[in-house]
Amino acid sequence: MILVRKMIKTKEHSMKNEEIKVKPFKKNKSKNNLIIIAVIGAVVICAFVLYFISFNKAPSKDIAAIVNGESITLQDINEQYGRVPEEYKQFITKEMLLNQSINELLLLQEAKKQGISVTAEELSEVMDNLIIQSGLSKEEFDKTLEEQNLTMGFVEDYYKKQMVINKLLNKTVISKIIVSVSEIKEYYNNNENEFITPEQVRARHILVNSSEEAESILKELKDGADFIDLAKEKSICPSASEGGDLGYFSKGQMVKEFEDAAFALEVGELSPVVETQYGYHIIKLLDKTPETLKSLEEAMGEIEVILKQEKQNEEIINYLEGLIESADIKILGGKEISPTSEIAPITASAVDDECITKYDIPKNTVIFVYSESCSHCAKMKPLVKELEGEGYNFYWAGGSDSNAYEMLNECFTDIMTGYVPQFICPDGVEYTGEMSIEDLKAFADKCRA
Repeated sequence: MILVRKMIKTKEHSMKNEEIKVKPFKKNKSKNNLIIIAVIGAVVICAFVLYFISFNKAPSKDIAAIVNGESITLQDINEQYGRVPEEYKQFITKEMLLNQSINELLLLQEAKKQGISVTAEELSEVMDNLIIQSGLSKEEFDKTLEEQNLTMGFVEDYYKKQMVINKLLNKTVISKIIVSVSEIKEYYNNNENEFITPEQVRARHILVNSSEEAESILKELKDGADFIDLAKEKSICPSASEGGDLGYFSKGQMVKEFEDAAFALEVGELSPVVETQYGYHIIKLLDKTPETLKSLEEAMGEIEVILKQEKQNEEIINYLEGLIESADIKILGGKEISPTSEIAPITASAVDDECITKYDIPKNTVIFVYSESCSHCAKMKPLVKELEGEGYNFYWAGGSDSNAYEMLNECFTDIMTGYVPQFICPDGVEYTGEMSIEDLKAFADKCRA
């Protein structure tokens, strides 16, 4: 599928029915200034992908662009834009969709030149997997498409195109990317902090509204009552259903009073009653793990993925730019469409305090949304850890943490951009992209204000 970097909010430009001869797009090596078409091996299934499928209706006389003699209509672009969710229209314009369509068409044309195609069996396998991954039956899947005014034929056509592009880029770019052992060693030596797992504890807790009730529960526990049973019965925290189990957490992820008490305990020990802004807690420590550093051997696979991703993005950009420079592209309108975008901050509305409280997130916390396979996230991790060491609070939302995704979907759905790394203040301010340590600190200070 086509993955596009986060795009800046720009004023929408109208496309007039006037033909303009466009010079070949100039190369721009800035990674933040390009819409990247990054196709990785097999087709990736994305929840938002159907928003960007356009219908193949009757040809329109209003042409948006002509690429090596093939037309892209204004109707195509308008229909694609109509399928963009409202919350994303603040930073996605029709020009960006036209630019993406041009890039895709260039890749499909090149694939055709090289005789690259997809068999019926290959397409059938991908479609079967798509239905399986949706968790729906074939009938339910068809009904869902119908509700979105789509048919299986349209979806198959979309995935067929993406599979062709995948094959082209695998053949011409991805298969040729090599990461050497020396490059891996250099990355490890220069980014050792990324491979440090901080000291962590695993704890259960019971949260109640009054100190009197907390003291009463603590007495019951000391007299031999079962912690899990009491947590399920009396705790007002969402973790009550899990017997109060909070899983593993490191310093900086909990409010200070709770953190100090938890990290001071020995395994199996009960805390005295701990007061925080959320109420009164009784904590039981289940496990404690010391800070550890992954060895080079342990980290090699992870580093190879990071470096391959970086090289892949750069090489795909170069490959696409080569196609653009040798293409005959005509665009209708008064403005040249170039494959550029930048990362910029967006300010959204404040988040409901009750939602944040439900997940024990203090107001002075920065939520760090990341992906394990994101090279830009990897660069931000040591900076986040450095600021945590200075006393800043960060909530790490990524990896395989299902609670983090639940929290993001419930509390920050209107703020999520779909791109990582993303930093969010509970008051609704967010920033997507890499930052320097100074900028990240300034952002964290805003969250504290």
